[in-house]
Amino acid sequence: MDENVEVALRFTAAQLAAATAGIHLWIGLRPLVLYTQAGRPFTDPRQALFVLSSIAVLVGIGLAAYGFRRDYVYGLGIVLALTYIVGWLLLGGHPEGTEIIAYAWESTGHTHGSPLGTLVEHLFGSIWLVTTKTIETVLLGILVVLLYHERFGDDTADGTTDDTGDAEAEATP
Repeated sequence: MDENVEVALRFTAAQLAAATAGIHLWIGLRPLVLYTQAGRPFTDPRQALFVLSSIAVLVGIGLAAYGFRRDYVYGLGIVLALTYIVGWLLLGGHPEGTEIIAYAWESTGHTHGSPLGTLVEHLFGSIWLVTTKTIETVLLGILVVLLYHERFGDDTADGTTDDTGDAEAEATP
């Protein structure tokens, strides 16, 4: 991969990660503070998870900037992005009473009844949700490309493979 492309992808990934952290912090912090003031901070544990995951994303960005092994940072970023996406699928529905797990595809209270239709309705029902899921999906794709390049990409700056052992064998009579 060209060095300029790699730098652009890393910069874009950092920006997308910061955006998703900011959105989750924005969504989770106010309700968490209200629940904490009421003496019931874990009434809806999703709010605490939003805040903690936002902090984890920001720590990951800091680790990458500090020079921590990129493959680890990319791998952890992939896990976190997948957690956001799967977490929405498992917890993004309409919980009833005290239940926490409310699948985003359940059609309870919806007129169409199709699980796919319900997912689309939930996804596009909130500008924050469609924005964050789009950001997370693009971030996931970029992190997968960066991780693949970090683990299996070429090691030389000019993009050629390092065959010094074969070249030396051919040069000796």
